[in-house]
Amino acid sequence: MITYEMGEEYFRDEVRSGFKVSSLMKRCWAAQLKVVSEFDAVCSRHNLKWFAFCGTMLGAVRHKGFIPWDDDIDICMLRGDYNMFLHYAKKEMPGYLLEHYDSITPQENRHYNFQGMCRINNSYIADFNPDYLKDHFSFPYAIGIDLYPLDYVPRDAEEYETARTIFGFCMLTGYKYKKVNWGIRDIPPGSEDLDLDTAYQDIYNATGVKIDKNGDVLRQLNDIAINIASYPKSKDCDNVACMMHTAFGEMNMVFPKSAFSGRKEVPFETGSIYIPSDTDAILSRNYGPNYMIPNTHVPHDYPYYKMEERWVREYVIKDPEMAPYMPAYYIQDVYDEDPAKKAVLDKIYGKE
Repeated sequence: MITYEMGEEYFRDEVRSGFKVSSLMKRCWAAQLKVVSEFDAVCSRHNLKWFAFCGTMLGAVRHKGFIPWDDDIDICMLRGDYNMFLHYAKKEMPGYLLEHYDSITPQENRHYNFQGMCRINNSYIADFNPDYLKDHFSFPYAIGIDLYPLDYVPRDAEEYETARTIFGFCMLTGYKYKKVNWGIRDIPPGSEDLDLDTAYQDIYNATGVKIDKNGDVLRQLNDIAINIASYPKSKDCDNVACMMHTAFGEMNMVFPKSAFSGRKEVPFETGSIYIPSDTDAILSRNYGPNYMIPNTHVPHDYPYYKMEERWVREYVIKDPEMAPYMPAYYIQDVYDEDPAKKAVLDKIYGKE
């Protein structure tokens, strides 16, 4: 079973590949790896295979841990194991929030990020409760891991083109539905100009499945998309893919099925992680032939908890009585560049 041991030495600031990894980020990593350990425990009990994926796989191969400028964990499973994990995790990971469609009630639909994957979260909010901090290496923010299903790709290119088009169209229709019914503003390009009635008719024409507009529309769209993605069988296919990516043209997310025929355990931070048996076939497709050469490029809003941290710091400024509940290390990572606010925080923390 995968485990990690983190002593206080691990949580010191460190420069890796010329990039400074802060103490707070180290604590974030440790909290995420705790989720990996508990996820692996469920998989081990039921003989389910999982693999490090995307940046996590690259980090394992190139850095024997996280890519220094990465802040999340990506894992993938073949669809059969993925579905079995979701089944068992409902009972065996009760302390976690499994964000995938089958775990969402109709009342929670508006908050669901309709993507066809699962995120295993420990929380949705910052928590400075001492017991929580003790259990999460003094990292106060919500953490989780991204879990992607891999589906088989039919040999017929036109068949797969049709499947991924329908999958993507269902996703876009779902986002437009959320905007029309709940005013959700942040929707992907391609959703804005959709007319829902026309979209429902287009889906019916393509699949023969009629959308019940008085029912749970998002669940119906999700079911259509997942059924389309998981229809091909292994014996009829040579490749696997993550359809939530290929649906929007990311064809570098199609991999040889044989690359996932086995796995190996390799070092990762203070423990280990599983990677596919043929990582070169995957990483060279994802990142190009020179993937072993580091390229210091922060791919998204790093760190992911930046906005939450800003909000908490503003809260402390407004209510200095909160200061005693903040971990002592917390002042180390000041992302707010306003000198006046930093001065207030320094005063609260006795740093003058």
